[in-house]
Amino acid sequence: MSNSSQKVNMSRYTLKNVLSSEWDTTFMQDYSDTEIGKMYSLTKGNLSPFPGVAGACNFKVPHLKIPSHNLHVIYYNFPENGRKSTKVTKSACEKIYEYYNDEEVNFEDSLFIIINDVISESLEKSFDELNIRLQGELETTDLNETIINEMSENDIQLDKKHFRNVYVFDINNFTNNILEHRLVPPHRAIREKKEIESILEKCNCTMNQFPIIMKNDIMSKMIRLVNGDICEIVRKSDKAGTYLFYRICR
Repeated sequence: MSNSSQKVNMSRYTLKNVLSSEWDTTFMQDYSDTEIGKMYSLTKGNLSPFPGVAGACNFKVPHLKIPSHNLHVIYYNFPENGRKSTKVTKSACEKIYEYYNDEEVNFEDSLFIIINDVISESLEKSFDELNIRLQGELETTDLNETIINEMSENDIQLDKKHFRNVYVFDINNFTNNILEHRLVPPHRAIREKKEIESILEKCNCTMNQFPIIMKNDIMSKMIRLVNGDICEIVRKSDKAGTYLFYRICR
C-alpha cells in the first residue's frame, strides 16, 4: 500500500473529527488501511463526480441543521501507487468551476479540495479568485428554497457568503488533527448575526476593534471562516483561568 493511500485514510479520521460539530459525519465508515488502499486504486467505476486516483475515497457530508446543503471532500490529482505527484496548477480551479456548471454538485454546496502537495502562494491566490467568482454568481441568485426553509425550521440563519465556498488543503494538514494539539486552543466559528451582535455588546466594541485572523490561516480554513465571521478561541491562563478571546476573519 502506498504512503499516499495511508495519508488518505489518516485524513478521513481527522476530517470526521474536525467536521462533526457542523456536519453529519455519522455515516462515514471507518476503513482499514488495506481497504482504503483498494479504494485508492479504484479509478474506474466509482460514483464520485471527481473521478481519478483516490476518487473512490471522496465523500460528502450534509449539514446538521441544513440537510440539503453538502460539503464535498475531494482528493484531487493524487498519484497512482508508486508514482510521484504532479503539480496542481491554477487550471484546477477551472476544472472545479466546471463541476458546478455541470451540476455535478448542488449550486450552494461547498468543497474541501485536498491535494498531495504544498500549496503555493500562487495556487492559494487562484483559489481566492475562484471563490470570488463563485460568490459573485451566488449574489445574483436566491438561495434554494429548501435551504431557506430548513434554516427557518432549525433556527439557524446563515448568509449567502457561507455557501458555495472552496477550500484547498495540503493533505499533511490532516494527517494529524491540529485541533487536538495540546498547544492549539479550541477554536469555534461564529457565523450568525444574532450571536455576533451579542458578543459585540458583551465586549462593548465594534467589529473593527477585534484582532484579525486571516481567511487563509489554516485554522480559518478548517472551521470554514469567511469574511466577517468571528472566531472564538478558548484560552487558559495561570492567573485568569479559562477565558474567551475573539478574532474577526478578514
